Amino acid sequence: MMRSFIVAILALFARASMAEPGPLVFAASSLTDALEAAADVYAASGQPKPTLSFAASSALARQIERGAPAEVFLSADEAWMDYLAERNLVDPTTRRALLGNRIVLISPRQVPFLISIEQNFPLGQKLAGRALAMADPDSVPAGRYAKLALETLGVWSEVEALVVRAESARAALAIVARGEAAAGIVYETDALATPAVMTVSTFPENSHPPVIYSLALVGSSPSRAARAFRAFLHGPEATAVFRRFGFLVPALP
Repeated sequence: MMRSFIVAILALFARASMAEPGPLVFAASSLTDALEAAADVYAASGQPKPTLSFAASSALARQIERGAPAEVFLSADEAWMDYLAERNLVDPTTRRALLGNRIVLISPRQVPFLISIEQNFPLGQKLAGRALAMADPDSVPAGRYAKLALETLGVWSEVEALVVRAESARAALAIVARGEAAAGIVYETDALATPAVMTVSTFPENSHPPVIYSLALVGSSPSRAARAFRAFLHGPEATAVFRRFGFLVPALP
């Protein structure tokens, strides 16, 4: 009796060791909280939990280009997904817009920065020489959206010298949360991630291209685990999680 029990336990462990691991997912840093929560829901259903790696979309795309073994890529804009698609590094049949977002002006909650966003609004005057934190507009989607919005509204030239360029939207959020900048521009969902900042105002939708998060599987022969997790992210359980964290589902309102 004891021997058969031990054999059964050993067989169970053997099957577990042979189970297909969860996929390696590369995702934009602004997805950190929501995607971690979605992955927990996925794992709770008995599926292998994915390994999540977060950074700026630009950094992740370049890592994939250099051979990083990612199986799923979630980009904060279409441009970096295009970058990989042009190099035949993602499966085009699996590419799809997943989520939408907005960009907002934030400030430390303890030092409110009150201003309304409109054409030619006096952002430079309000900053009065203090820093404006945002993701690097030369490479990071959040920074590119922010710069385009400021250019459209006619204020980029007066604040450019005050911009602190962060490696990601989450890094810009942290700068403002620590009080190292008078204001910052991040995604709306980032602003909801910490009570240390407050949303001052939302940028008009017509001031920048739509913020679209694109998803695709990496390579030409995605694993079963990668395909299953992609399907989950498009399903109702993941959608409920993303909505809870403030993302737009579907990607466009």
